[in-house]
Amino acid sequence: MATQINLDTSTRVDITCRKGDTFKLELTFTDSDGTAIDISGYSWKMDVKETDTSSGDIIADDSFTYSGASNGKLTITSDAPTMAGVSGGLYVYDLQSTNSGEVKTWVYGIFKINEDVSE
Repeated sequence: MATQINLDTSTRVDITCRKGDTFKLELTFTDSDGTAIDISGYSWKMDVKETDTSSGDIIADDSFTYSGASNGKLTITSDAPTMAGVSGGLYVYDLQSTNSGEVKTWVYGIFKINEDVSE
């Protein structure tokens, strides 16, 4: 009998972006055989926070738009004005989906925002 079971299947993916630039992230989700997962009916949520225990958001979920497809491709975007309003620094994030009532965290990690010179 197993002495440990790890139900956390999320993957660490650190993100670096630039303050004031349009944020566009494309991810492709596949199963263990490399077959694309149909994510077209999923709802998505991503929050960026100062720490994993912070109550407030640096970038709130409603600042992102999500487009998921049957080929497993998810595109996450946030406009340049939203990204211009965030100070450069190191933050944390995670990306969750809801599908048929099941909530799953797919990726998490550091969300680094580099300062912008041209404003």
